[in-house]
Amino acid sequence: MHANKTLIELIDVLRNENSVETEWLEFKENYASPQDIGEYISALSNGAALWGRPNAYLIFGVDDKTHEVVGTTFDYRKQKQGNEDLENWLNRLVEPRIGFNFYEINYSALKKLVLIEIPAADKQPTAFAGKEYIRIGSYRQDLRKYPETERRLWNELNHILWEEMVSPVQNLHFKFLAIVAESRGVEFSEDKFTTLRMIDSNGKFNNLAYLLSDENRHMVKFAVYRNKMYDFAVKKEFEGSWVAVLEQVLEYTNIYNEISARVIGSDAARTEVKSYPDPSLREAVVNAFCHFDASFPSDIKIEFFPDKVVVGSPGALYHTTMEEVLGGRQSFRNPNLVYVLSKFNFIENYATGLKKIISAYDKYPAKPTIETTDNFFVVTLPNVKVGTQDENYFDDTNGTVSDPVSDPVSDPVKLSEDAEKILSAIRKSADITREELSQKFGKSLATVRRRIAELKEKGYIERVGSDKTGFWKVLK
Repeated sequence: MHANKTLIELIDVLRNENSVETEWLEFKENYASPQDIGEYISALSNGAALWGRPNAYLIFGVDDKTHEVVGTTFDYRKQKQGNEDLENWLNRLVEPRIGFNFYEINYSALKKLVLIEIPAADKQPTAFAGKEYIRIGSYRQDLRKYPETERRLWNELNHILWEEMVSPVQNLHFKFLAIVAESRGVEFSEDKFTTLRMIDSNGKFNNLAYLLSDENRHMVKFAVYRNKMYDFAVKKEFEGSWVAVLEQVLEYTNIYNEISARVIGSDAARTEVKSYPDPSLREAVVNAFCHFDASFPSDIKIEFFPDKVVVGSPGALYHTTMEEVLGGRQSFRNPNLVYVLSKFNFIENYATGLKKIISAYDKYPAKPTIETTDNFFVVTLPNVKVGTQDENYFDDTNGTVSDPVSDPVSDPVKLSEDAEKILSAIRKSADITREELSQKFGKSLATVRRRIAELKEKGYIERVGSDKTGFWKVLK
C-alpha cells in the first residue's frame, strides 16, 4: 500500500511524461468498460516488460492530451460485471496472476483519481480472457498480429538480469549491510533475504545478494586532484557491501563539496555557497550506484577536479533515450537493486534524479552535462564558484587547489554536527575508543567511523599508535 501523498507525487511524475501516449501509461478522464480495462491491463503490462519498466499505470481523472488533473467519478468498488465485483472479475481473467492494484487518490479537495498499478509481464506475456494485447501507437492490438513486436517481447521476457543470476559465491556475509540497516532504521535479518530479493526460487544467493554482501569486489574509485594535471590530493578505492560503500562515498563527496561563506551587505550577513549545489552531487552518485552495469568490466569513478566533478559509471542508457529519462521515465537495469536502495531510503524510486541535478543549477550560469556512450554514463557537474567572487580556493594562474583554511574569505572547513561532538569528546579524552563514542552519543559504530574519517580528512585529528593502546592527537 502507498500513502496518499506518495501516490500524488507518483501522479505528478507520470503527468510530466513528454509524450501523450506510451506503451506502459494510459490516462482516462472517466469510465471505461470492464472489457476495456482488462485489455488495458494486458497491453500495458506487456508494454512495461518491453520497455524495461517494473510497472505500468492506468489512471482515471487525468486528461490524456493535456495531462491536466480533472478528477473522475469512476468508483471501481461499485462496478460489477454481472454479479461479480469488477476487481475480482479482472483478477480471474488476467493470466498469469500478476497482482495489479487499485488505488483511490484524493488529489485535491474536489478531485479524486483512480490509479491501477500493473506489474510488468514476467516470464510470459500477460493475457486477458485468453488474448494477449499490446499498445501500437494509441491503440490496443492483438499481440499475435504483430510478430516482430511479439518476438521482441519474448526476448525481453527470456532475458535474465545479471542481478538475478545465481551468485558464484554462496558463502556470503552481511555484517555491514546489517550495520547500515540499523543506522537507517531498516529491519534486516536472514528472514528478509526473500523480501529483499536476494535469493532465487531454490534458496540460492543471487548476484544482488553478492553485491550487498561483505564479499562484494565491485569497486568505486574516488579521487581528488590537486590541479588539472591529475596530481592526486586524495585517492581511495571502496569495495564491500554496496549500500555501505554508497554511504561511505556519499560522506566523502559531502566532505569535499567545499563550503565558503560570503559577506553580503552592510549588515555583514553571511551566505554559504557550496561548490556543487544540493542535491546535484548526491543524485549523480546515487544514480551511478543504481544503474551501473555490473556485467561490464569497469568501475564507478568519482573525480574531483578544481573546476568540476565527473561521475562516470559503466553501462549505457537501458531501453530508453536521454529525452525520455529527462522527461521522468523509469528504466531499470537493476530493478531489484533499485528496490533495495529505496527500502534503505537512499532513493525515492520516481526517476527524478537527473531532473534534480539539472534544476539544482537553475540559478547558475554554468550547467551540468550528461553524456551516454555505448558503454558508459557520465555526469559532469561544474563548480559554481569558479569564475565568481566565491572562487576563493581556485587560482587561475596555475589551476591548483589552495588552502581554504588560510583564505580570509572562507570559513575553516565546516564539520558535520556529529563530527563536532566527537572532536569535543576527543579533546577532553585522548584515549576514548570508538565504542565509547558510539555509546556516548547513541550513534552506530559505522557512523562514528565515518565521522572520525571526516575529522582525519579535514586535518583535525590523527591516530598515534595502535587502535588498542594508542591515542588521538588533536591537530587544530
